[in-house]
Amino acid sequence: MNNNKIKTNAARCYTSLLAVLLFSMSTLQAQINYSDFITSGEMDAYPKKAVKERFPVIIPLKREADVKYSKRIVRCIDARQKMNKQLEWPRLPLNQMLYERLCSGDIRAYRTDSFESVYNSVVFKSRGTVEVPYFLQTDPEDPSIGIDTFLTVDMDPLKIHKFWVMEDWIFDFKHSVFKPIIIGIAPMFSQTIGTFAARESPLCWIKMDEIRPLLARTEMFNRYNNAARLSYDDFFQMRMFDSYIVFQSNVYDSFVNQLDENENDGIKALLAGEEIKNDLFIFEHDLWQF
Repeated sequence: MNNNKIKTNAARCYTSLLAVLLFSMSTLQAQINYSDFITSGEMDAYPKKAVKERFPVIIPLKREADVKYSKRIVRCIDARQKMNKQLEWPRLPLNQMLYERLCSGDIRAYRTDSFESVYNSVVFKSRGTVEVPYFLQTDPEDPSIGIDTFLTVDMDPLKIHKFWVMEDWIFDFKHSVFKPIIIGIAPMFSQTIGTFAARESPLCWIKMDEIRPLLARTEMFNRYNNAARLSYDDFFQMRMFDSYIVFQSNVYDSFVNQLDENENDGIKALLAGEEIKNDLFIFEHDLWQF
């Protein structure tokens, strides 16, 4: 009976240690120094300073009297899509860059999209952490004596693959332009409690105006020409991403997949998002006569 108990506790201990090792291996893989590889681009034939010295293009302020139409849109960018794969460039991925700046306090992490209250660094770092069950042996001579506890593992930013972008589509009557202005961006994560993974939700909200100087000076991979490096600010302002709409302003303040006609049907929600895109296109097309 005691032998079976010892074997059971030993198995539990080995399982917990294996889980810890797996998390440690994933963390080590996430900390690979890509400057050790010849294809990293760290050593070039000529010095590159153009992107590092850039400043974001200033968006002119809008007068309320000049805005004749406005529509709030929230869209989701999935970095795993082929068109958005630049966001996961191993040399400087967007998810890791934003997470490190948020943890250090260089970027303010807002609690909601109202941008009124912020997380402090301690509370923000606790978001996304995972608790792994672990058997702690207290008697060095008897492996069956110990306590069941949990080991807290920090969040791996490379597991963030989606970003919400909140924007306002505005028709400027004075300049006769209809274009979007990005208000904020939110990295998406799934909170894990034991073995249960909750639905994806924003890790925090970031004001676009506050991070544009950082994005403008951060180099991004250009798949067509290595000499013409892009910045992350170019990627967002030039609309070089593919996305799908998850929210438009409505009287219920509900997301597209929460409406009665789209609830519990992902295909219908995606089609509804495409319909919203088409409505914006038709509205812009009907503003002028040809």
